[in-house]
Amino acid sequence: MLEKIYLDDDQVILDASQSSSVDVEEYLKSLGCEQPDKLFSLDGQVHLSESGFWKNKYVPFFVSVNSLWHNLRDKPNEPEHYFVIGVDQQEMDALRLRLNFYFALRSTLKGLCHQVGDDTQPMKYVFFSSKESYLTKLEIPYAMDLSEFESVCIDNQSVVRAETLKVSVQQEDDVHCDERKHVMREAVVEFFKDESSRNLLYLMSNINRFYDAYTERYKVYVSKFSVNKILSEIENERIGFLCKIQDAIMSQQTKAFAIPGSLIAVGAILKLSNNYWEVLVIFIGFAISTWMVMSLNNNVVGHIDLLIQEFKRSISKYDDIVVGVEDVKAEIESSFSSLEESSSAAKTKLNALTNLSWVILIVVFVIFIGRSGFFNFIDFQSIIDFGRLFFLHPRRVVEIAYY
Repeated sequence: MLEKIYLDDDQVILDASQSSSVDVEEYLKSLGCEQPDKLFSLDGQVHLSESGFWKNKYVPFFVSVNSLWHNLRDKPNEPEHYFVIGVDQQEMDALRLRLNFYFALRSTLKGLCHQVGDDTQPMKYVFFSSKESYLTKLEIPYAMDLSEFESVCIDNQSVVRAETLKVSVQQEDDVHCDERKHVMREAVVEFFKDESSRNLLYLMSNINRFYDAYTERYKVYVSKFSVNKILSEIENERIGFLCKIQDAIMSQQTKAFAIPGSLIAVGAILKLSNNYWEVLVIFIGFAISTWMVMSLNNNVVGHIDLLIQEFKRSISKYDDIVVGVEDVKAEIESSFSSLEESSSAAKTKLNALTNLSWVILIVVFVIFIGRSGFFNFIDFQSIIDFGRLFFLHPRRVVEIAYY
């Protein structure tokens, strides 16, 4: 039905003489007319320029491209419908493509900026950037005339990239939305930093350069985010393994507290008992306890060695990391150093605990031998005299032994 619309002294008129009123009303409602039945009509000629009957007083029909541009350029979003009467379909498609490009970039800047317009110029986007304790202000006006708008060379790739930037800013259902906006905002500030033409026209003319700069920045951010995530995972694994080693040591130390108490108990029992069988039973029990402590400590030492090997296997998945490899290697080396230091200290404590158990067993053994009267059958004086003779006259002792 668009082909039935024509101009008459700057009046947009729809020739509805050959169409039913129902079809005309449905068509006009689909374009945003809220009260099509109230439009002035004479002999089937419907006058469409009465804005009071259109949604938001927006009439989607324009008498020229210049009229359309001056009507749309300051709107916050691209209207769904707009037509220039007398313009062929091919020219209209090219105009739509250009307007899609224009509004996509405007939506991108609007989603990134800190302020939209001010009292001096409403058609601009304001950015603030703080570096090295200095606050800088960037203003990007988007006002331009039709000749400037049509001077920009665009293609399908430019439009696709502008739409990609727009979607990246508007997408808020992922974990990177705020970081992505920050990266793009920094890219905008950096893009205009050394330029004298700080306006939307310059961005439209250099969209490919800006897109490449933003993409490179975002790749660096994503790579750095991945490295930081890996470093965090390595740190968590290291802490987990250190906690396991500490738990193993604490468990064995808790058991070791019983050893001094056992020695005191043995002393009390031996003081009250003269039965050699009781003493023998105590000694056997102590020997079994010592063996168990030694076995458990050896098992814990083996468990610590297994934990070190498990840690090596758990971080082997990062061997293929390329970006940030130095940071990852440094974190792995630091984790290895911490684990080796902790495991070495743990093994030293466990070995000391084992040695202490053996010392206590030897003490109990000596006490047991002493209580058994074994030393009563030994002539210590004869042993001392023999030792003195051997020390003073070793040859004489050998001759006596030979003959």
